[in-house]
Amino acid sequence: MWSPKNESSLIQNNVLRFLFLEIICVSLMVMDYSAKIATPIRSAISTLTYPLVKVIELPQNAYEFLTSTASNRFELLSENVKLKQQLSQAQIDLLRLEVVSQQNKELRQLLKAKQQLPLETTVAFLININTGENDHHFIINQGANQGVFIGQTVLDLNGVAGQVYKVDIETAHVILLTNKNHAVPVEFLRTGIRSYIYGKGDLNTLSLPAIPQSADVKMGDILITSGFGGVFPRGLKVATINNIIDSEDRSFRQAEAEPSADLNLLKQVLLVWSEDQQNQKTLPPLITNNATTSSQEDIPKSDEPKVDEQ
Repeated sequence: MWSPKNESSLIQNNVLRFLFLEIICVSLMVMDYSAKIATPIRSAISTLTYPLVKVIELPQNAYEFLTSTASNRFELLSENVKLKQQLSQAQIDLLRLEVVSQQNKELRQLLKAKQQLPLETTVAFLININTGENDHHFIINQGANQGVFIGQTVLDLNGVAGQVYKVDIETAHVILLTNKNHAVPVEFLRTGIRSYIYGKGDLNTLSLPAIPQSADVKMGDILITSGFGGVFPRGLKVATINNIIDSEDRSFRQAEAEPSADLNLLKQVLLVWSEDQQNQKTLPPLITNNATTSSQEDIPKSDEPKVDEQ
């Protein structure tokens, strides 16, 4: 049966137990602090519970490892892509810089050549080129509005490249001197002999088909424009003799020449105005609407070929 006396006795017993346990704990703490008596016990318990701790920590460690690995891989991939983009951009910028530098160099050379020529010249850029077997021509970015006219001489830095044979409002078609239908009246710089040089459909070869045996012609002779016909101004470099062949009956000789102009690498050219043409430059421009293919009617005509000896 419950009574207040029994309850008071129970409370007193619990308080005494608590005080007793507190005294034991404090005593053990003092003894452990001074004599380290609990160290072996803690070591034994730690050793026994280590596998359990590792098992408990395994899921968390695995999650952290996978998260870190995925994050590092993603960062490396992102950084790799970014570095590749930067490298590509740097290469593009370098290439553009090289192109601009080369163009500036070529333009400076063109301007220097322009200053040295006793003719009025203008720089024009190629916008299209056709070097098929029967159609050696290209298109430039200047036309009637800029005063370009049919028959106008076209040069590169090294010599004659061709002449204009069709003019539009803002563009013009230029026939290369290597076209099979094209001929240029020339003069041997060393001897003054006059002749005609013809295209063969090869960007690297021109032909002089009939040279008298008595003519003084040697390998390496330089050919310049003679000015005959009034189409090409006199004194412009055309080609250099690199091969001389006797005919079968030895009645005449044939020669081949290499164009002075670098027709394989044309990018910009010089349009030439002679003194008379400069005076006519202010006249209303002539526009033709012929077909773009080079035919006998399109190409400026020259006189019949002949050879003069001086």
